[in-house]
Amino acid sequence: MNIKSYIKNGCGLLLGLSISSAAVAAVECQPMWQNNVSFTDEKLILEHEKQTFTIKDNGQLFFDIHKVKLEPEQSQLLAKYYQVIATDLPYVLSHGQRIDTQLCDFAAVRIDQETQIRQHIPALKNWQSVSLK
Repeated sequence: MNIKSYIKNGCGLLLGLSISSAAVAAVECQPMWQNNVSFTDEKLILEHEKQTFTIKDNGQLFFDIHKVKLEPEQSQLLAKYYQVIATDLPYVLSHGQRIDTQLCDFAAVRIDQETQIRQHIPALKNWQSVSLK
């Protein structure tokens, strides 16, 4: 192999690696997981500091054992959030610390849903399961 061919191949390899690195960097996010989210008996459990909230699939909200009175729009918002978490939680748990495009997408959807919840449901004004750096 002559020197020109070596330099040409080396430059191509470096260009390819830099494009691949840029693509990977663009895909990744840095989620910061906060508070506890879990499913038990088909209920979504949200734990924030010493407070525990339960959301049922129909959007009913409970603070500890007490039912929180909600408007129909608020219940719809929580039912939608329940579905978001039901969809992403198994994926998030199975991927542990591995960050990929789908995990970043799930985090972005959660952030959007939780922002709406904080704006419309005073009982959950401090709730946040994830943020992005």
